[in-house]
Amino acid sequence: MLDTFIHRLKKSRPVQITAVLAVIAAAWLGTSPNHGPVAAAQVLQCTVSHVHDGDTLRAECPGSKKPARVRIRQIDAPELDQKYGIASRDYLRQICRKGDPVQLNVNSVDQYDRLLADVQCSGTDVGITMVGAGAAWVYEQYVESQALADAEKQARQARKGLWRDHDAVAPWQFRREQRQ
Repeated sequence: MLDTFIHRLKKSRPVQITAVLAVIAAAWLGTSPNHGPVAAAQVLQCTVSHVHDGDTLRAECPGSKKPARVRIRQIDAPELDQKYGIASRDYLRQICRKGDPVQLNVNSVDQYDRLLADVQCSGTDVGITMVGAGAAWVYEQYVESQALADAEKQARQARKGLWRDHDAVAPWQFRREQRQ
């Protein structure tokens, strides 16, 4: 079922993807396609199989032959070769341990075929926990949650995690510099 969902999204154009997600959300929420956010398009109960970095993991989901690649929505963690990248990954590994239950509130699929999802590991909101610990940034370009923005503000003020570094470089800036 998940494989079919991803396959259809990958083959669709952006407008079609939005339409598909709206229909899924409508069916899931019992509302019309023009009512309510698409953020709750599909809720999956899975198991953590691997944490790649501070904002990406793999999860084994019922009905899928291979683990789903999941990108945590609205946050951006340091790249592994960036300062604090390994620490960020390790922190996510503490929150989402291999074999733990993980709830994925899937919003869409990104350009790398990863599910974009709000993630809860063992009942913990992973995005807020990562940002609140100073292990990830709020992804300014995509943020919708005021709670995430507040968590980052508090982490910065308390100089937690990566915010101990006065010259912390946002991951999107780091990637841009690496491309140049």
